[in-house]
Amino acid sequence: MKRYPTGEDCHLPPSVLRKPGPMKIAAFALLAFLAAMPARAQLPAPPVSAPRLDAAPAPPANAQAAATPLTALSSSEKVRQNPGVQYLLMKTVVAKSIGIQKTRALPVEAGGYNLLKYCWSPENVLGAWGESSGLTGEMAVRALETLSWSRDLARAGYPEAPVAEVIGRYEADLIAAGFTEAARTRALEALRMELESLQRRAPGASEIVARLRCNQQPASFGLNVATSPEGARARFMPYVLHQFCLAQQIDPADAVRCDYWQSAKAEGPMSFAGETAYAVTWPDNVVTTGRFNPDEYRATGTVTLRQRPPKN
Repeated sequence: MKRYPTGEDCHLPPSVLRKPGPMKIAAFALLAFLAAMPARAQLPAPPVSAPRLDAAPAPPANAQAAATPLTALSSSEKVRQNPGVQYLLMKTVVAKSIGIQKTRALPVEAGGYNLLKYCWSPENVLGAWGESSGLTGEMAVRALETLSWSRDLARAGYPEAPVAEVIGRYEADLIAAGFTEAARTRALEALRMELESLQRRAPGASEIVARLRCNQQPASFGLNVATSPEGARARFMPYVLHQFCLAQQIDPADAVRCDYWQSAKAEGPMSFAGETAYAVTWPDNVVTTGRFNPDEYRATGTVTLRQRPPKN
């Protein structure tokens, strides 16, 4: 049976434990809500063939375990195996890597604070990786969303600790349901109602609304990729996913375990939504790595990666 973690068997990132305030409150609130939820059954195991009558006796379980080589999980496998802890890890990574960039505060509108004002989606946060990153990408977007709520609602007159607990319940509902859109719709309505209740007890706090205004076409993030000299092989991933692998103690250079790399397209643009990590293998088999901000290349429409001269 699959169970959700409790405070006894979860190792929260040190950055969460050291940092007082809403982030820490929300982390512990989320763990408490997950621990209170009933365990969900795992997917059925593959069928096992019937043993032959003349087969040798099976070795003890501990001997089998000792003889079985351990297979290191990939980043996305870790996410699926333990979504609660991995979401908390993602939230600390987002706060450090893209939180400041992407969560620029918009003013509270005259009609109240709109929970849907930023219109984030996997595609406009991660570009070409919006779909392929799967559950990991959904976690990155929701982490960005809830971090902005925590900041904005404090500025809109709401007490930090109760807001952190309300957001923790929202996040727990999403994790329990696998971050589906239907679960988010239900959790968002519950969040709105809880915040309305808080607003009645917080004089001067802004009204809460959930007004969908995201029907416009998403911005184009397409950029062509070139290398100088030509003939190099380039691959990319959003910087937030690069940092997430590091936080999971996975080497981002390991394309098997840090399984978000995409090779440059032979023809046509790639969609880069934000800061991007790259690795280039040059014709002389030298590999260089780095990162770039795609917004700096929007005017020309092409990002050119240049081989660095050798150091003397």
